[in-house]
Amino acid sequence: MLNPVVTQISVKAATFLLAAEEAPGAEEGGGGITSSPIWPSSSEMFWGILSFTALYLLVRFVLLPPVQRIRNDRAATIQADKDAASLARSKVASASAEVEDQLAGVRGEAQVVIDEARAEAEAERQRLVGRAEREVNAMRELAATEVSTERAEALASLRPQVADLAVGAASRVTGRSMQSSSVRSKVDEYLANPSNSN
Repeated sequence: MLNPVVTQISVKAATFLLAAEEAPGAEEGGGGITSSPIWPSSSEMFWGILSFTALYLLVRFVLLPPVQRIRNDRAATIQADKDAASLARSKVASASAEVEDQLAGVRGEAQVVIDEARAEAEAERQRLVGRAEREVNAMRELAATEVSTERAEALASLRPQVADLAVGAASRVTGRSMQSSSVRSKVDEYLANPSNSN
């Protein structure tokens, strides 16, 4: 089916040609449209319109459909690519959201593990500190006991000598001889409890 615009142009051209042929002076050969060097003759107009119509029909129905089909195929391919890209974007967005959710879960689990490890480390530290404090206290008590024992032994071994020295010193100071047994008992009493002596 011909395009309405082309049909209308063809009709107008044919009408114009008929009007030009029927114009006065066309048969006389002088000064009419057909005698103009620019204006084509009616047979040329007929063949021109026929050629134009044939060319139009060839382009419209033979040459243009493959071009339109290629253009439509290309548009469909572009639209398919756009749809695929949009689908890929949505998949990437959903995968990204899923990965973020998984990372949030993993971060939460890691924080729980870290908190548990800290609590265990703190409990272990408290236990070790308590054990160390007990060991230190035990060592202090042992050292104090050893010091007391050593002091008592030292005092016990020095008592006779101190008593003898005290008796000798008292004898020289007073100028008389003292009995070592009475002085020894006083020295022993003093050495046994030095804080209570007056």
